[in-house]
Amino acid sequence: MKKIVILTSALFLGVAFMAYIYFSKLGTDNDAKDLALQSATNNAALVFSFQNDKGFYDIMEGQQLIQQVLGKDKTNLLKQLKTAIINDNQLNRYLKDQQIYISVLPDSNKTLNFLITLQLQEEKDLKKLYEQLKLKKAISEQSKNRYTVKVNDSLSIYLGINNQVLTASTSLKLINDANVRLTENPFTDYIKENNRQIKNVLAHVYINFNQAPLLLKSIVAGNLNGEISIFNQQNSFAVLNYNFSKEKVLFSGNTELKDQLNYLKLFENTAAQNTSIQNILPDNTANYALYAYDDYNQWLKKLKAWQEQTKVTNKVNGVIGNVKNNYRIDLNAVFSTYTKNQFILFQLSTTEKLGAVALSNGEKVKQLLLDVSADYNEDIKLFKSSDILYSYFGEPFKKFGRPYYAIVDNNLVVANNASTVQSFLNDYKNNRLLIQTPQYLDAVNQISTTSNVSYYINTKNSAEIFRNNIQLPFYKHLRADSGLKSFDTFYYQMSADKSKFITNLLLNKYLKPEIPDSLSNR
Repeated sequence: MKKIVILTSALFLGVAFMAYIYFSKLGTDNDAKDLALQSATNNAALVFSFQNDKGFYDIMEGQQLIQQVLGKDKTNLLKQLKTAIINDNQLNRYLKDQQIYISVLPDSNKTLNFLITLQLQEEKDLKKLYEQLKLKKAISEQSKNRYTVKVNDSLSIYLGINNQVLTASTSLKLINDANVRLTENPFTDYIKENNRQIKNVLAHVYINFNQAPLLLKSIVAGNLNGEISIFNQQNSFAVLNYNFSKEKVLFSGNTELKDQLNYLKLFENTAAQNTSIQNILPDNTANYALYAYDDYNQWLKKLKAWQEQTKVTNKVNGVIGNVKNNYRIDLNAVFSTYTKNQFILFQLSTTEKLGAVALSNGEKVKQLLLDVSADYNEDIKLFKSSDILYSYFGEPFKKFGRPYYAIVDNNLVVANNASTVQSFLNDYKNNRLLIQTPQYLDAVNQISTTSNVSYYINTKNSAEIFRNNIQLPFYKHLRADSGLKSFDTFYYQMSADKSKFITNLLLNKYLKPEIPDSLSNR
């Protein structure tokens, strides 16, 4: 009996030891395969990923819109890299069918640059690759594991090889930075997790909003304030799959918020909504942020919990209490009873900013707010007390401390200047609306009719805003015929799906319908 126990124990220990060895080796192998990903994600806000496969390049050759988005210089760079390395059969056999990562990174002198990263095939002999590189006349060895590829008289590309990982860029700085690999990087973990779930997709874009400030500092002239200040504290990631099309640039996937204090968390686990408040916007709207939920009172509970977590509850209670004491108005009864399921913040081409909240009974709200309002004219009022809308809708209305407002067709519209509200009313009454423009209608027809959070930019109406807020090289790309000028719409749409948001990212250009000659001659 004792022998059986000893043999059984020995057998058990042997199996456990072999399992430990196997899974340790498996973990080491997986770590090795992740080295390219670790290099690609270090400091990156955007990573474009695809397989080094002939079929992919054949499809991309016809994607003229993507080439416009990248611009001439970056498109030519990628084409020349493909010619120098991928089209070289001797070199490409080390890289065939491997995953390629193109990271968009801040470089020196307020510029952005590409870092291309991929893992060399494990079974290939690295020494033979070195020998192949040295034989190429256009490639010279700069230092240990560093090479320069002379593409033409005016362009050279740096190559780095480190631990079976090949990196390529026109910036030696990015090549050197790529060797600093973070063993713990939430962005790397996020990509690995989603790679396991996504199959049979030709190309992905991964977005790390944590690194957006570094990226934006190279683009934006000045500090990250105003609407883009949210990127200073946006702990979230997105994975988007490219939908190949010759008519539009469309990515679809999901966005995941990691920070529990993120304001957008208030819209998770909420049914996506049909929205209509955007239909009141003037035709010179430059951008908007639209928020929707299924039931205001349920959403308000989430907002109050968020206010508690962000330690602004005392401030909010003070606002509501002061209005009740000074004007005998119970704001809780007003907003809880008459607020519908959506609100919007928008900016005009003139840079003026407004907000609007959908109401179920605008006339009743107008009566209830009389005592807490001062008259500017028959249509426009001014809140006597500060931070009313911030108390009931949170962060988006923080900039409207004591705004002027008008109630029109069951919508409460606010701005910090009476002239801005008057301008809005003039456009609305004369039917000069964004919803009437064919470019806008064409864009919204490309995406879902329901959402919870949507960000829209009209590139034409935003031209002057861009001119005053972004660096000249990026502005030139935005306004160039060979760049983004012909794109009229950017749209980032999020629809709640439990703890994630189903996401569409659209860059659209409206193409006027061609009129047959037989009709145009009539």
